[in-house]
Amino acid sequence: MSTARGRNHAVGQEFLVSVAQIAKAPGSRRSIHFFGVLEGLEVSGSRVPKGDEVEVEVLLESVSEGILVTGRVTTRFEGVCRRCLEPAGQALVIPIQELCVEDPTDEETYPLGHDLLDLAPVVHDACILSLPLAPLCSEECRGICPTCGANRNLEECSCEAERDPRWDALNELRGSGTIGREDSTPVTNE
Repeated sequence: MSTARGRNHAVGQEFLVSVAQIAKAPGSRRSIHFFGVLEGLEVSGSRVPKGDEVEVEVLLESVSEGILVTGRVTTRFEGVCRRCLEPAGQALVIPIQELCVEDPTDEETYPLGHDLLDLAPVVHDACILSLPLAPLCSEECRGICPTCGANRNLEECSCEAERDPRWDALNELRGSGTIGREDSTPVTNE
């Protein structure tokens, strides 16, 4: 997402949408597509880069309760991979469907002004809930060797995994084929 778009208005202003015409006619719709910057899109392990724009593409529909917002938000996140500690990041495409009403209830609906709808809280919450708490650079990430510290994605190490002695008794049972059986008859696939 580019951050260098010319704007003559305050940051966040693009999230304010006029709903005066559709609010008066239940069943009417309006498509909205814009780019905007939201601050504070960060959780413990990842974040939307500061100053990056999010793309908002939604359909506003007047319903008896208020305005139904349906569509998607597109952005990207960055962070540190939880396995190898290298940079991690990828695109996020976040589906949204939220109801905006004049008298919102906590955690169920969003506020609707008389003639304006502020989509910033809807987009903010969708982004925050989609950011990974512990990102991965890829699903196949092999991580760092706990013995020598080598990044196993970049190089092989000759370290052997240490055996945990607490599992020795279970490993002995597994070797004799008696786990979960009352007799010592070997388990077969017949």
